[in-house]
Amino acid sequence: MVQNHFTATGIVFNEKKEILMIKHNKLKVWLPPGGHIDENELPDDAVLREIYEETGIMAEIISEKQGLSLSHEGCRELERPFTILLEDIEGDGTHNHIDLIYLCRAQAGELKPQASEVNDIGWFGVERILELETYENVILTVLKAEAYLRDMQKR
Repeated sequence: MVQNHFTATGIVFNEKKEILMIKHNKLKVWLPPGGHIDENELPDDAVLREIYEETGIMAEIISEKQGLSLSHEGCRELERPFTILLEDIEGDGTHNHIDLIYLCRAQAGELKPQASEVNDIGWFGVERILELETYENVILTVLKAEAYLRDMQKR
């Protein structure tokens, strides 16, 4: 039986353009903060909750909305993820994470790792992230996110 779980991850930038990374207790690798989207929770809310719970940092999503002028009160536009990955957790296709990855900006807070899930925490430049023990998809996504943010600032 295949299990698909929706997750939300935040690539969080600070004012120095460094990226917030956690060393995950169970996986023993460095990752951007994130986790499962709770039942009945919106992905926008989940990513910000996970960032705060795991790191103590309050963040905001760097908006990817299309700016639709919706007039009906029963409909609103959610934040659009930077990318969505299908991550095969067990390596056999039976347990997948559908990971909605958002670009975020740190707003406030001090680094405070969630002891039950986080072994270490820090802000890293892209060059340093390339040296961390992590997954290929993390490195590729971080590189794309950093380039996208740089291009966005040129506009």
